[in-house]
Amino acid sequence: MSAARRFRPATPVDAERDGHRFEWLKPDGWRVGFRALVLELESAGDGATVIGVGCIGPNTVHPGRDLVELEIDPAHRRQGHGTALLRELGTYSNNPLSNKVEPGSERDGFLRAQGAVTYLEVPLLRVDVAAARTARWCAAVRGATDVRGARAVPWTVLPRQQLVDALTDRYAWQHASWSPTAPREVIRPEVGEEFYEESVREHSWAAVRDGEITALADLYSTDDDEGMPVGPRREGALEAVDAAAPQARADVALCLAAMLEDLREMGVRSLDLDNHPTDPHTAPLLATLDRTEVDPVRLVEIPNGLTAVLREVL
Repeated sequence: MSAARRFRPATPVDAERDGHRFEWLKPDGWRVGFRALVLELESAGDGATVIGVGCIGPNTVHPGRDLVELEIDPAHRRQGHGTALLRELGTYSNNPLSNKVEPGSERDGFLRAQGAVTYLEVPLLRVDVAAARTARWCAAVRGATDVRGARAVPWTVLPRQQLVDALTDRYAWQHASWSPTAPREVIRPEVGEEFYEESVREHSWAAVRDGEITALADLYSTDDDEGMPVGPRREGALEAVDAAAPQARADVALCLAAMLEDLREMGVRSLDLDNHPTDPHTAPLLATLDRTEVDPVRLVEIPNGLTAVLREVL
């Protein structure tokens, strides 16, 4: 007799027993609004064996899609279990589901087979900090007439609340066209405050005009015991606070130049910028630098709710 497939809520016992096998094994309800399931195969005489796990829940910052994750034990893949688990998880939501994949990976292939579509492809853009041309680029920015009236300052000289507000504003407009955010009061603690706390503020930069922050360049590598970045590579993010401001691009350039010069003095050789191809100021500016695209990630939407129903229309 073939083994029967069964879904049930994950328990703390499951997590303790099988947590080493599955990265996404969490007890059901471990986070507000989230469900966590295990997939068992049950056969006569052999009992039940956990062969897969999955979780689903709301995205606080981007409420238009719910987050979903699942894993199937390698020995039981390509037998329909992943498809069955994804459909079961989908019954707990009416929203489309989101995930991210590396192009060409096994996960990418599986989700494509479930109808997933890419809503944004995001490569890391690696800038050669040590290149002589980068130094000349920074000098050209500082000499440009467009940057007059602005100054680049480290975050440590600015009030925390002003930086948190600026980070929140930047994030909201950056995602408005492809993954709209929740209201500002919801995302401020999730985005502005968390980004501020996780940044290396001594080496993050802001462009300031008339006392207002107009652009931000934030650094996010904290690798040593004291929370300071080490090694020849760093990671950061960059954009204007108000995309429509007349001097937005010039101020973004000034921020980036200040960060690159700072990192060069520290002996850093490359900077990975976690930006989007949709960023209207950063993307064109980075195209003028020596940079390469590395480690692309696809943000994908998996049909569920209305999109799943429409997909089945004959």
